[in-house]
Amino acid sequence: MVEKGESVEWSWSDAPIVLPVAFHSREWNAIYIAFYLAEYSGSKVIVTHVLEGEEEEEHAFAEQLKREIGGLAKELSVRYEYSNVEPRSKPPSVEEIARSIADTADLNNAQAIVMSAHREGLFRELFGRVSDHVARFSGRRVVLVETPQIGMKIPRNPKRIFIPVLKEQHPDPFVIAAALTSSASVPDAEITVGKIIELPPTLPLDAVEVSQPLRREEREFSYFTSLAIKALGRFFNPKVVSVRDIGDDVGSYIREQAIDLSVMFCKRKTGFHGFLTKDEYEIVSKSPCIVLVTLSGVEVAGRPPSASPLSSSSPQTP
Repeated sequence: MVEKGESVEWSWSDAPIVLPVAFHSREWNAIYIAFYLAEYSGSKVIVTHVLEGEEEEEHAFAEQLKREIGGLAKELSVRYEYSNVEPRSKPPSVEEIARSIADTADLNNAQAIVMSAHREGLFRELFGRVSDHVARFSGRRVVLVETPQIGMKIPRNPKRIFIPVLKEQHPDPFVIAAALTSSASVPDAEITVGKIIELPPTLPLDAVEVSQPLRREEREFSYFTSLAIKALGRFFNPKVVSVRDIGDDVGSYIREQAIDLSVMFCKRKTGFHGFLTKDEYEIVSKSPCIVLVTLSGVEVAGRPPSASPLSSSSPQTP
């Protein structure tokens, strides 16, 4: 809970944003998010590619994706540059790729890493995707763009954005939602902030209206949302979403409301589901739309020492 008078940081700096890419088609959603965040904060985007082969040849799709990146940067007037990172071993392991990305963010004093994250098989989910390892190694803010199925793209003009709130509210989802709807090329969108309250079968779904503890929780939620409205100059529609089963019922709500995009805060609690709690994982895994999971910057204790990656940068003018 945020006490009245307590300071909350409602803005991002103009420090760089690191965008890791392997030049796959499924990375477009992360590219879109990174450049809109950069436009909003006045940042430069560092498009980072960890080389995987001895003589890596650029395939046709990489050239196409670079053209699309250039077009988006020009449209939004965002500065960007490419950084090719030379790992110590080839092909590099998942862990080394992740560590190279984290080191690149440190070397450039980046304010955030924005990268794609996709549903994987049980083995990969159990032992960690590249994005999961990046979140483990980096103390920077990390935004994971979780895409539920191959081929799904964020609409260029998202009309409905949903911010699910479980226990803790944080400014980052509000800032991200504001960034995605602030551009002149994006029309006003409806941004709903949903306080998710799980009720047992013994209580009716309208119990929030009569239960004093639940009403107090609702007031705290509404107060934080009012701070966001005042600070960001955007209207956020606060709504209590009562559910029986968090994953299934939140997924159903997203379908019924035709939500284009969800943005959710996570505290990086290490557990069976990586950095997500069980309830957070249920929302992400059962969401019918793309979910942005934002992890706040932290001090990473015991990060294994590693040599700085060798990189070559090529500034681009939008």
